[in-house]
Amino acid sequence: MKNGKGVYGFFLVAIGILFSLQSLGLIGDFWSFSWPLILLFVSIGFHLGFFLSGARSQHAGLLVPGGILFVLSMLFMFEEMTGWNFSGNTWPIYLFAVAFGLFELWLFGGREVGLLIPIFILTGLGFVFLIQNLLTFNILSFWPLVLIIVGLFLIFGRSGNSSKDL
Repeated sequence: MKNGKGVYGFFLVAIGILFSLQSLGLIGDFWSFSWPLILLFVSIGFHLGFFLSGARSQHAGLLVPGGILFVLSMLFMFEEMTGWNFSGNTWPIYLFAVAFGLFELWLFGGREVGLLIPIFILTGLGFVFLIQNLLTFNILSFWPLVLIIVGLFLIFGRSGNSSKDL
């Protein structure tokens, strides 16, 4: 089994057997609960690729799709188990998935501060939309208030170069 071909071979044989058993009617609808597992296994593959390569920061890019697929596989498993009844409310999890992948890149890839900006933006938007979906009133109707508060902070907030601002 050179270069891991045997592992992929066993995986393909197992998938083929499961689909054959389904087409013969020996097991139920395999695909409806298994496709999120495929995403989970691909996610694990990305993570294993990173950690088995010595967890060097040069390979931390593998964690972005790994983290995204991990969160999405968990979401899709939940959606499949509940018959997609909550998909109208759980869509902000897609934002969390990207934020999680980027967070893993930040955590294992050198901790560049600039990477935290999209992480916080995506996470914040995800929470705003998730809370909005859970509450009965529209929280986005208060966005002008946020603009006013930020504007007042910029006008009256403390600044290190107050003499140069004018």
